[in-house]
Amino acid sequence: MQRNSLKFLAGAGLALLSVAAAAGPFIGSRDAEHATLYLNVDQTAKQLYPVEIWAVDGKLTNRDDQGVLWIKPGEYTFDVRVSRDVNLATVPGLQHSSRYGQQEHKLTVTVEAGKGYYIGAKFTASGKWEPQVWKTVDTAK
Repeated sequence: MQRNSLKFLAGAGLALLSVAAAAGPFIGSRDAEHATLYLNVDQTAKQLYPVEIWAVDGKLTNRDDQGVLWIKPGEYTFDVRVSRDVNLATVPGLQHSSRYGQQEHKLTVTVEAGKGYYIGAKFTASGKWEPQVWKTVDTAK
C-alpha cells in the first residue's frame, strides 16, 4: 500500500512540474513581479504594425489573448508574426500590392519588472519587416 502511495505522489509531482513548465514565462496576475508586453498597438503612420508571439525560447505558446501580456522578468527570444496581413499598398512610401506578414522572425529582449515594452513589426521601403521594441515605459505602481 505504501509503495502505491509513493508512486501516486511521484506521478502527481511530475504532473505539477509539467503544468508549471507549460505555463511558461507568462503570468496571470498583476500582483506578481512582471514586465508588460504591448503587442496590439497599430502605428501605421510610423510603419509599425501589431504582432503576435508564436513561441518563447523555442516553445510554442497557446495564448489567444495577445494584446497585452504580463511576463516574468528575464531574457527571452520570441518568435514573432504580424498579427494580420498587411497590404503593402497601404504602407506609406511603398508601391507593392502584395500582402506580407506571415513570415516568422525572432526578437531577443531582456525585460525588467516594472517596465512596459511596445513590440511591433517595422516595415522598410522594400516591404520587408523586422520585429522591434519601439517604445519602453515605466509601469511600476
